[in-house]
Amino acid sequence: MESPGRHCPLHYRTDPAELDRAPDLTAETLYVIGGLYGNTAALEAVLHMAAEEATAGQPAPTLLFNGDFNWFNADATTFDRVNAEVLRHHALQGNVEAELAMPDGEAGCGCAYPAWVDDATVERSNRIMERLQATAREHPAHVEALARLPRQRRVHVGGLAVGVIHGDPESLAGWGLAVEAMPPRDETPPQLESWFRRAAVDVFACTHTCLPFAQAFTASGQARLVINNGATGMPNVRGDRRGILTRISTRPAPPAQRLYGTTVNGVHCDAVAVSCVTPAWEDWFRRVWPADSPAAASYGTRLRQGPDHGLPEADRL
Repeated sequence: MESPGRHCPLHYRTDPAELDRAPDLTAETLYVIGGLYGNTAALEAVLHMAAEEATAGQPAPTLLFNGDFNWFNADATTFDRVNAEVLRHHALQGNVEAELAMPDGEAGCGCAYPAWVDDATVERSNRIMERLQATAREHPAHVEALARLPRQRRVHVGGLAVGVIHGDPESLAGWGLAVEAMPPRDETPPQLESWFRRAAVDVFACTHTCLPFAQAFTASGQARLVINNGATGMPNVRGDRRGILTRISTRPAPPAQRLYGTTVNGVHCDAVAVSCVTPAWEDWFRRVWPADSPAAASYGTRLRQGPDHGLPEADRL
């Protein structure tokens, strides 16, 4: 048995074939917002971006929070604020929400961290989850709503079929679509080809693994794409303190927000930047997670300067 934080419970298993169905949603513009991590500044920025698109005379984007929208929001007020807003929109469970709704002592934080993540990071994540679970117990209505969330969604945007998941197609906390697991460009491994075929989608839009990338593939003779937004609520590339969401649309992304992307079947699939580390939010973070806390130890450097991951590593197109 793997230790808490590395163990992946059997009930986290998902079946890509279950995505081969009629669409759960259709949209002209879809925001896939993964890893909000309880960041209210990022949440407000996403809502503002969506409102700006709507006021430009276009239909409002469809917002889909694909898991781990809770994490840093360990105080009661912020926990309520984040969940009340997110649950007004479309949402999926991430491992964080799964462990808030149905705690599994063997899972710890539920991240199912791979071997390349050090033990100290795993232990700190378990401690963050324990504190967040204590806060969640004060909000039973939110916990019940989290328990009802699905774990994958099929969304049609224009002529594009998108499988929106949290981890990988076979596990809520899977790392099979992490940038570290990607093959060289122009290669499509059998496992990935099988996932596309079984799900009958053109795009997998995922998160969970915290580092963003987009990479094109060919499966069954057709163009396919994996796009992982990294995190909307944390910096994603070195020297850039912005979050990222995945925007999939029949219309081009605003140039000022677009970081990289491509088109698949004539539909725009882009990583767009989101303001997430504002002075006011930093002050809040330091109050809730002081310097000796597990969240400050694990994420303080990333929040100040971004991870050791650059745009060339993210843009694999």
